[in-house]
Amino acid sequence: MPYKDLAPPAGGKISIQSGKIHVPDNPVLPFIRGDGTGPDIWAASQRVFDAGIQKAYGGKRKVAWFEVYAGEAAKNKFDNWLPDDTVEAFRDFLVKASKDWKF
Repeated sequence: MPYKDLAPPAGGKISIQSGKIHVPDNPVLPFIRGDGTGPDIWAASQRVFDAGIQKAYGGKRKVAWFEVYAGEAAKNKFDNWLPDDTVEAFRDFLVKASKDWKF
């Protein structure tokens, strides 16, 4: 679905095929910075996540971070506490838990 106010970065979608999770080399992962200390915590966390992925995969994999909005940042930017684009991004890109997963 096209987004009204956001554009996801280039990357692939995580999927489940035949009960197994498939993660592309460049998965798109939506995230919300959060309010209060959220931006500071996210900045540090993202560096740790990216460094771990770099160390584990030697540059062959990289997350395409997709910032979506909720809370005060969303209200200030879109006059909406939880924009439809945020909900849709999590539907499009978030892997949902399933009791049928096989690893």
